[in-house]
Amino acid sequence: MELLEPNALIGDTILATIAFVFFYRTRRFYRENRNDYNLYWSYFFLVFGIGFFIGGLGHVFYNYTGVSGKFSGWYLGIFSTLSIELAMASQLLLKKSLLKKSIIVKAIVALIALSLIIIFADISKNPNRGMIVPTINSLIGLLFALGFLGYKYSKIKSQHFKYLYWSVIILLPSVAFQGLKINISPWLDRNDLSHILLIFALFLYYKSLKKVQKIIT
Repeated sequence: MELLEPNALIGDTILATIAFVFFYRTRRFYRENRNDYNLYWSYFFLVFGIGFFIGGLGHVFYNYTGVSGKFSGWYLGIFSTLSIELAMASQLLLKKSLLKKSIIVKAIVALIALSLIIIFADISKNPNRGMIVPTINSLIGLLFALGFLGYKYSKIKSQHFKYLYWSVIILLPSVAFQGLKINISPWLDRNDLSHILLIFALFLYYKSLKKVQKIIT
């Protein structure tokens, strides 16, 4: 078989495994404390894990599936961001309903935009076009949900929300790696570097989630 980018499959599988472990633990939190915050975070870890596992297969079997093997990963990326945004919005005291509606509308717009690109743009020659919408959607969603709200909650609810805006700071270099196409070596390219940063981010997400169990509603 003519396999492509086996290192991407390894990195994606590691990320998926970590996410599935955190999904299992977060579901335990939800059984003990049934609230939207725990529920949506458990959705995030599950969808994130599935998305990266499928994404790894899309990389390694690209010579057989083509760009279509990446579609499901792109769509699931939008849903994983949506889960984080809804989790963070659930802790607002004012205008919670309005924010949730805005988040859902943004996700719908992103899904429609991605579908239009897949249908009408020739992404077979440049698959990176398909990443534009999920990337912009995640950038906007995570900067607001984890950056802004994470910082706000760390001041008014619990200092342990600080791990969430720290995760944003950690992930920012991956935007530069991808945008400028920075590859340290053939065995450690920009995707591998992004995977390493994502691993740190996942642990920060879980650390914050575990620490705030006593104060979330």
